[in-house]
Amino acid sequence: MAPQRTYGPKLTRAAAHLADRLEANDKPVLSQFEFFRIALAMYRESAGRKLYLRRETPDRDDIARFRSILKSAGAITGDRDYGSRVVRVLSVPDLPAENIACLVDPTCYVSHLSAMQRWGLTDRTPRALALTRPDRKTAAAALRDHMDEAMNEAEDNPYPLTLVRHPHRVRRRDVTMYESKTAGAFMTNRGTDVRLSTVGQTFLDMLQRPDLCGGMSHVLDVWEEHAPTFLDEIASTIDQTSKALIKSRAGYILEERLRLQHPCIERWKAFGQRGGSRKLDPTRDFAPVFSETWMISLNV
Repeated sequence: MAPQRTYGPKLTRAAAHLADRLEANDKPVLSQFEFFRIALAMYRESAGRKLYLRRETPDRDDIARFRSILKSAGAITGDRDYGSRVVRVLSVPDLPAENIACLVDPTCYVSHLSAMQRWGLTDRTPRALALTRPDRKTAAAALRDHMDEAMNEAEDNPYPLTLVRHPHRVRRRDVTMYESKTAGAFMTNRGTDVRLSTVGQTFLDMLQRPDLCGGMSHVLDVWEEHAPTFLDEIASTIDQTSKALIKSRAGYILEERLRLQHPCIERWKAFGQRGGSRKLDPTRDFAPVFSETWMISLNV
Protein backbone atom coordinates (compact mmCIF):
# COMPACT_ATOMS: atom_id res chain seq x y z
CA MET A 1 0.00 0.00 0.00
CA ALA A 2 1.33 3.44 -0.95
CA PRO A 3 2.17 5.74 1.97
CA GLN A 4 -0.45 8.33 2.80
CA ARG A 5 0.30 11.68 1.21
CA THR A 6 1.22 14.51 3.58
CA TYR A 7 -0.73 17.69 2.77
CA GLY A 8 0.25 20.05 5.55
CA PRO A 9 -0.73 21.12 9.05
CA LYS A 10 -4.23 21.34 10.47
CA LEU A 11 -5.68 18.76 8.10
CA THR A 12 -8.54 16.89 9.78
CA ARG A 13 -8.87 13.13 9.43
CA ALA A 14 -11.93 13.61 7.24
CA ALA A 15 -10.19 16.17 5.01
CA ALA A 16 -7.14 13.91 4.64
CA HIS A 17 -9.39 11.01 3.73
CA LEU A 18 -11.24 13.16 1.20
CA ALA A 19 -7.91 14.26 -0.32
CA ASP A 20 -6.95 10.61 -0.77
CA ARG A 21 -10.29 9.91 -2.44
CA LEU A 22 -9.80 12.83 -4.82
CA GLU A 23 -6.40 11.47 -5.79
CA ALA A 24 -7.74 7.93 -6.21
CA ASN A 25 -10.47 9.30 -8.48
CA ASP A 26 -7.63 10.11 -10.91
CA LYS A 27 -9.30 13.14 -12.51
CA PRO A 28 -7.30 16.38 -12.54
CA VAL A 29 -10.44 18.55 -12.66
CA LEU A 30 -13.87 18.22 -11.09
CA SER A 31 -17.08 20.17 -11.25
CA GLN A 32 -18.53 21.23 -7.92
CA PHE A 33 -21.15 18.52 -8.45
CA GLU A 34 -18.47 15.82 -8.84
CA PHE A 35 -16.58 17.12 -5.80
CA PHE A 36 -19.81 16.90 -3.80
CA ARG A 37 -20.45 13.34 -5.02
CA ILE A 38 -17.01 12.20 -3.84
CA ALA A 39 -17.56 13.82 -0.46
CA LEU A 40 -21.01 12.23 -0.25
CA ALA A 41 -19.52 8.80 -0.94
CA MET A 42 -17.05 9.40 1.91
CA TYR A 43 -19.91 10.16 4.27
CA ARG A 44 -21.77 7.02 3.22
CA GLU A 45 -18.73 4.83 3.84
CA SER A 46 -17.43 6.54 6.96
CA ALA A 47 -18.55 3.86 9.43
CA GLY A 48 -15.58 2.55 11.44
CA ARG A 49 -13.15 5.13 10.07
CA LYS A 50 -13.44 7.62 12.95
CA LEU A 51 -13.69 10.62 10.63
CA TYR A 52 -15.75 12.57 13.17
CA LEU A 53 -18.27 13.83 10.65
CA ARG A 54 -20.99 16.10 11.93
CA ARG A 55 -23.95 14.59 10.07
CA GLU A 56 -24.94 11.73 7.78
CA THR A 57 -24.64 13.72 4.54
CA PRO A 58 -22.68 16.89 3.77
CA ASP A 59 -24.41 20.21 3.20
CA ARG A 60 -23.07 23.30 1.44
CA ASP A 61 -21.30 24.52 4.59
CA ASP A 62 -19.51 21.18 4.96
CA ILE A 63 -18.40 21.22 1.33
CA ALA A 64 -17.22 24.83 1.60
CA ARG A 65 -15.23 23.96 4.74
CA PHE A 66 -13.59 20.94 3.08
CA ARG A 67 -12.66 23.00 0.03
CA SER A 68 -11.16 25.71 2.21
CA ILE A 69 -9.13 23.20 4.27
CA LEU A 70 -7.87 21.31 1.21
CA LYS A 71 -7.01 24.52 -0.60
CA SER A 72 -5.00 25.77 2.38
CA ALA A 73 -3.23 22.41 2.54
CA GLY A 74 -2.23 22.57 -1.13
CA ALA A 75 -4.38 19.61 -2.16
CA ILE A 76 -6.74 21.50 -4.47
CA THR A 77 -7.15 24.90 -6.10
CA GLY A 78 -9.35 26.59 -8.65
CA ASP A 79 -8.58 25.69 -12.24
CA ARG A 80 -6.27 28.07 -14.07
CA ASP A 81 -8.54 28.20 -17.13
CA TYR A 82 -12.04 27.65 -15.75
CA GLY A 83 -11.61 29.46 -12.44
CA SER A 84 -13.07 28.66 -9.03
CA ARG A 85 -16.15 26.90 -10.39
CA VAL A 86 -13.88 23.95 -11.29
CA VAL A 87 -11.77 22.10 -8.71
CA ARG A 88 -8.18 21.31 -9.75
CA VAL A 89 -6.83 18.27 -7.87
CA LEU A 90 -3.11 19.03 -7.62
CA SER A 91 -1.97 15.47 -6.89
CA VAL A 92 -3.32 14.26 -10.25
CA PRO A 93 -1.25 15.10 -13.37
CA ASP A 94 -2.79 17.60 -15.75
CA LEU A 95 -4.14 16.58 -19.15
CA PRO A 96 -4.48 18.13 -22.64
CA ALA A 97 -7.24 20.56 -23.56
CA GLU A 98 -9.63 17.99 -25.06
CA ASN A 99 -9.52 15.84 -21.91
CA ILE A 100 -10.06 18.81 -19.62
CA ALA A 101 -12.95 20.21 -21.66
CA CYS A 102 -14.74 16.85 -21.75
CA LEU A 103 -14.26 16.37 -17.99
CA VAL A 104 -15.62 19.82 -17.21
CA ASP A 105 -18.54 19.64 -19.67
CA PRO A 106 -20.34 16.28 -19.98
CA THR A 107 -22.39 17.54 -22.95
CA CYS A 108 -19.55 18.29 -25.40
CA TYR A 109 -17.42 16.21 -27.74
CA VAL A 110 -14.47 16.73 -30.11
CA SER A 111 -15.70 17.41 -33.64
CA HIS A 112 -14.95 18.63 -37.18
CA LEU A 113 -11.28 19.01 -38.15
CA SER A 114 -10.17 18.05 -34.63
CA ALA A 115 -12.12 14.79 -34.90
CA MET A 116 -10.77 14.20 -38.41
CA GLN A 117 -7.26 14.47 -37.01
CA ARG A 118 -7.96 12.03 -34.17
CA TRP A 119 -9.48 9.53 -36.61
CA GLY A 120 -6.40 9.81 -38.85
CA LEU A 121 -8.41 11.25 -41.74
CA THR A 122 -6.31 14.38 -42.23
CA ASP A 123 -2.70 15.41 -41.95
CA ARG A 124 -3.72 18.95 -41.05
CA THR A 125 -3.24 20.22 -37.53
CA PRO A 126 -6.20 22.36 -36.48
CA ARG A 127 -5.28 25.68 -34.92
CA ALA A 128 -8.16 25.47 -32.45
CA LEU A 129 -9.74 22.51 -30.71
CA ALA A 130 -13.24 22.12 -32.18
CA LEU A 131 -15.94 21.06 -29.73
CA THR A 132 -19.66 20.54 -30.33
CA ARG A 133 -22.55 20.27 -27.92
CA PRO A 134 -26.33 20.37 -28.35
CA ASP A 135 -28.38 23.55 -28.24
CA ARG A 136 -28.96 24.94 -24.76
CA LYS A 137 -32.33 23.31 -24.15
CA THR A 138 -31.09 19.87 -25.20
CA ALA A 139 -27.81 20.29 -23.31
CA ALA A 140 -29.69 21.27 -20.13
CA ALA A 141 -31.81 18.12 -20.44
CA ALA A 142 -28.63 16.05 -20.90
CA LEU A 143 -27.19 17.55 -17.71
CA ARG A 144 -30.35 16.65 -15.79
CA ASP A 145 -30.11 13.07 -17.08
CA HIS A 146 -26.44 12.96 -16.05
CA MET A 147 -27.28 14.09 -12.51
CA ASP A 148 -30.25 11.72 -12.24
CA GLU A 149 -28.01 8.81 -13.20
CA ALA A 150 -25.37 9.82 -10.64
CA MET A 151 -27.70 10.54 -7.69
CA ASN A 152 -30.45 8.64 -5.93
CA GLU A 153 -33.91 10.19 -6.09
CA ALA A 154 -34.01 10.74 -2.33
CA GLU A 155 -30.67 12.58 -2.20
CA ASP A 156 -30.46 16.35 -2.18
CA ASN A 157 -28.09 17.91 -4.68
CA PRO A 158 -26.87 21.32 -3.52
CA TYR A 159 -24.59 21.67 -6.57
CA PRO A 160 -26.67 21.11 -9.72
CA LEU A 161 -24.75 21.13 -12.98
CA THR A 162 -25.22 24.12 -15.25
CA LEU A 163 -24.08 24.74 -18.79
CA VAL A 164 -20.34 25.42 -18.84
CA ARG A 165 -18.98 28.56 -20.43
CA HIS A 166 -15.70 27.46 -21.94
CA PRO A 167 -12.83 29.96 -22.05
CA HIS A 168 -11.23 30.84 -25.39
CA ARG A 169 -8.06 29.02 -24.38
CA VAL A 170 -7.70 25.81 -22.40
CA ARG A 171 -4.27 24.49 -21.50
CA ARG A 172 -2.67 27.03 -23.85
CA ARG A 173 -4.81 25.83 -26.78
CA ASP A 174 -7.51 27.83 -28.54
CA VAL A 175 -10.97 26.30 -28.15
CA THR A 176 -14.01 26.84 -30.37
CA MET A 177 -17.41 25.63 -29.18
CA TYR A 178 -20.25 24.98 -31.61
CA GLU A 179 -23.79 24.62 -30.30
CA SER A 180 -26.09 22.80 -32.69
CA LYS A 181 -29.63 21.44 -32.77
CA THR A 182 -28.22 18.69 -34.97
CA ALA A 183 -25.36 17.64 -32.66
CA GLY A 184 -24.69 14.05 -33.58
CA ALA A 185 -23.34 10.73 -32.40
CA PHE A 186 -20.17 10.47 -30.36
CA MET A 187 -18.15 7.84 -28.54
CA THR A 188 -15.66 7.86 -25.67
CA ASN A 189 -12.06 7.18 -26.61
CA ARG A 190 -10.91 3.99 -24.92
CA GLY A 191 -8.86 4.66 -21.81
CA THR A 192 -9.62 8.41 -21.76
CA ASP A 193 -12.41 10.80 -20.89
CA VAL A 194 -12.37 12.32 -24.39
CA ARG A 195 -15.66 12.11 -26.26
CA LEU A 196 -15.24 12.08 -30.03
CA SER A 197 -17.74 12.23 -32.87
CA THR A 198 -18.11 8.77 -34.39
CA VAL A 199 -16.34 8.24 -37.67
CA GLY A 200 -19.69 8.24 -39.51
CA GLN A 201 -20.72 11.48 -37.79
CA THR A 202 -17.35 13.00 -38.64
CA PHE A 203 -17.94 12.32 -42.35
CA LEU A 204 -21.46 13.74 -42.07
CA ASP A 205 -20.10 16.89 -40.42
CA MET A 206 -17.74 17.38 -43.35
CA LEU A 207 -20.79 17.75 -45.60
CA GLN A 208 -22.70 20.01 -43.19
CA ARG A 209 -19.82 22.35 -42.33
CA PRO A 210 -16.93 21.85 -44.75
CA ASP A 211 -15.63 25.26 -43.66
CA LEU A 212 -14.88 23.73 -40.24
CA CYS A 213 -13.22 20.70 -41.81
CA GLY A 214 -10.53 22.28 -43.99
CA GLY A 215 -12.78 23.37 -46.86
CA MET A 216 -14.72 21.33 -49.42
CA SER A 217 -11.69 20.61 -51.60
CA HIS A 218 -9.95 19.04 -48.62
CA VAL A 219 -13.16 17.21 -47.69
CA LEU A 220 -13.34 15.67 -51.16
CA ASP A 221 -9.72 14.54 -50.86
CA VAL A 222 -10.47 12.94 -47.50
CA TRP A 223 -13.55 11.16 -48.86
CA GLU A 224 -11.58 9.89 -51.85
CA GLU A 225 -8.87 8.45 -49.61
CA HIS A 226 -10.89 7.14 -46.68
CA ALA A 227 -14.56 6.70 -47.64
CA PRO A 228 -14.02 3.20 -49.11
CA THR A 229 -12.65 2.07 -45.75
CA PHE A 230 -15.53 3.51 -43.72
CA LEU A 231 -18.32 3.08 -46.28
CA ASP A 232 -20.68 1.15 -44.01
CA GLU A 233 -20.31 3.63 -41.14
CA ILE A 234 -20.79 6.60 -43.48
CA ALA A 235 -23.86 5.11 -45.19
CA SER A 236 -25.50 4.17 -41.89
CA THR A 237 -25.03 7.64 -40.43
CA ILE A 238 -26.11 9.51 -43.57
CA ASP A 239 -29.15 7.24 -43.85
CA GLN A 240 -30.35 8.39 -40.42
CA THR A 241 -30.13 12.12 -41.06
CA SER A 242 -33.33 13.96 -41.90
CA LYS A 243 -31.51 16.40 -44.18
CA ALA A 244 -32.20 15.57 -47.81
CA LEU A 245 -29.37 17.79 -49.07
CA ILE A 246 -26.80 15.88 -47.01
CA LYS A 247 -28.02 12.64 -48.57
CA SER A 248 -27.64 14.17 -52.04
CA ARG A 249 -24.11 15.43 -51.33
CA ALA A 250 -23.06 12.07 -49.95
CA GLY A 251 -24.71 10.18 -52.79
CA TYR A 252 -23.01 12.32 -55.41
CA ILE A 253 -19.57 11.91 -53.84
CA LEU A 254 -19.87 8.18 -53.22
CA GLU A 255 -21.58 7.17 -56.47
CA GLU A 256 -20.49 9.65 -59.14
CA ARG A 257 -17.04 10.68 -57.93
CA LEU A 258 -15.83 7.53 -56.17
CA ARG A 259 -17.88 4.88 -58.05
CA LEU A 260 -18.80 3.17 -54.79
CA GLN A 261 -21.93 1.12 -54.26
CA HIS A 262 -24.05 0.62 -51.16
CA PRO A 263 -27.72 -0.34 -50.68
CA CYS A 264 -28.44 3.01 -48.96
CA ILE A 265 -27.29 5.12 -51.91
CA GLU A 266 -30.15 4.18 -54.22
CA ARG A 267 -32.70 5.16 -51.56
CA TRP A 268 -31.17 8.63 -51.23
CA LYS A 269 -32.01 9.51 -54.84
CA ALA A 270 -35.64 9.92 -53.84
CA PHE A 271 -34.62 12.96 -51.75
CA GLY A 272 -33.29 14.90 -54.74
CA GLN A 273 -35.08 18.08 -55.76
CA ARG A 274 -34.21 21.14 -57.79
CA GLY A 275 -33.41 24.41 -56.07
CA GLY A 276 -30.88 27.22 -56.17
CA SER A 277 -29.71 26.49 -52.63
CA ARG A 278 -28.75 22.90 -53.42
CA LYS A 279 -24.99 23.18 -53.73
CA LEU A 280 -22.18 20.72 -53.13
CA ASP A 281 -20.21 23.37 -51.24
CA PRO A 282 -22.52 25.46 -49.02
CA THR A 283 -19.84 28.14 -48.58
CA ARG A 284 -19.44 29.01 -52.28
CA ASP A 285 -21.63 30.61 -54.92
CA PHE A 286 -24.01 28.64 -57.10
CA ALA A 287 -22.45 27.26 -60.32
CA PRO A 288 -24.36 26.24 -63.48
CA VAL A 289 -22.82 22.74 -63.52
CA PHE A 290 -25.11 20.05 -62.16
CA SER A 291 -25.41 16.44 -61.21
CA GLU A 292 -28.68 15.52 -62.89
CA THR A 293 -29.02 12.44 -60.70
CA TRP A 294 -28.46 14.21 -57.39
CA MET A 295 -29.80 17.62 -58.42
CA ILE A 296 -27.02 19.68 -56.86
CA SER A 297 -24.77 22.38 -58.22
CA LEU A 298 -21.18 21.13 -58.53
CA ASN A 299 -19.67 24.40 -57.37
CA VAL A 300 -16.25 23.09 -56.33
